[in-house]
Amino acid sequence: MTDLEQQLKETYAERLDTLGPTGGDVGAARRDGARMRMRRRLGVGVAAVVVVAVGAAGSLLGTGRLTVGPSHDVGHWRELPAPPLSPRAFAQSVWTGSEVVVLGGEEQPCPPNADCAGLPEDLRDGAAYNPVSDSWRRIPPAPVPVGPGDRLLAADGVVVLRDWQQDGSRWFTYEPDHNRWSRIDDVPADIGDLPSAYGSRVYALVGRRVAVYDVRSFQWSLLPPDTKQRLVQRRVTATPYGPVVTGYVTLIGTQTAVSAHLYDGTSWHRLPPTSIAGNDWAWAGGGMVDFDSYQHQGMDRMLPGVSLGGTLDPSTGRSASLPTSALETPPDGWSLNAVGPGPWAASWGLVYDVAHRKAWTLSQPDGAPDDGVAAAWADGRLLAFGGVDHSPDGAEPTNHAWLYTP
Repeated sequence: MTDLEQQLKETYAERLDTLGPTGGDVGAARRDGARMRMRRRLGVGVAAVVVVAVGAAGSLLGTGRLTVGPSHDVGHWRELPAPPLSPRAFAQSVWTGSEVVVLGGEEQPCPPNADCAGLPEDLRDGAAYNPVSDSWRRIPPAPVPVGPGDRLLAADGVVVLRDWQQDGSRWFTYEPDHNRWSRIDDVPADIGDLPSAYGSRVYALVGRRVAVYDVRSFQWSLLPPDTKQRLVQRRVTATPYGPVVTGYVTLIGTQTAVSAHLYDGTSWHRLPPTSIAGNDWAWAGGGMVDFDSYQHQGMDRMLPGVSLGGTLDPSTGRSASLPTSALETPPDGWSLNAVGPGPWAASWGLVYDVAHRKAWTLSQPDGAPDDGVAAAWADGRLLAFGGVDHSPDGAEPTNHAWLYTP
């Protein structure tokens, strides 16, 4: 075993000992962690996630990698009409099915590796872009400040906001049809910080259980306990087949393997073993996709047999690694990251066609900043808003927006 592999295993073992029953949904992964996830991952943080599959790598499914790298640009950008928002970075954005909602952000973004105590709180105002009319409209400000530690998603056209403060107990909905915000009542205690939505339902981890909120009935419920395996670093992903909980199971000592469990509406089912050690799953292109090229780049060469990022079909249990072309982040890749629900994904300077398993370099439009860009796929097109360029003279955020058509 190399010194690097030993260090990775020791790092993972130390992190695993600190995990509580919430499977990694802890306060340390909130505001600062979210901001770091939107920038480039640091090596130690990546190692803590990746090493979980080292021990059992030889027994997992093959990778089936392609060897063709990005060869050309695809698609084009155009600048959109000016949004009714001030310059900012690290805003949140989501596609409702008819509009892209952009919310909150920071007017004075904190430079990387700086002590930014005392900066103004995050913004609350927002706007919605309609690609049919090619126009923006203001929306009512959110009930709480919205920044990189918060979670914004859409369920059946309703925007759901999870506030990172107060242990995640504050959840809100924005209904575009009524143009109003409402607070969600009876949020379960100790709810996780990475909810996922499909249809009218929002799923989130609560201890060893999965909680469900229906935006039409306004009700919370708990799914039956998953007794298949005890998983660590759990993550729930909403799919049309039901929620899928992914995580890692210890086999012998420090040996671990990736596992995924599907709830089909009646009971839990363990999906076939997979080599995909993903931790950023989302629904896109008719399946689950984990596409974060920077996190995965190079780690598969250090840990042979492990596929870092890929696809998973919950209906069949079939999984596949990402092609090599989707792992080779361009040296000048920028911090624009968005996945699904359509057939495309974007991450750190690449755009990935999920259905055809091809990746291309994602060009950066003139004037687009490098950091803190909000992005969301809108009916097959990608909207990018705001962001900041850091320089010795200070941060200069923008309020410009662009639309990318593959």
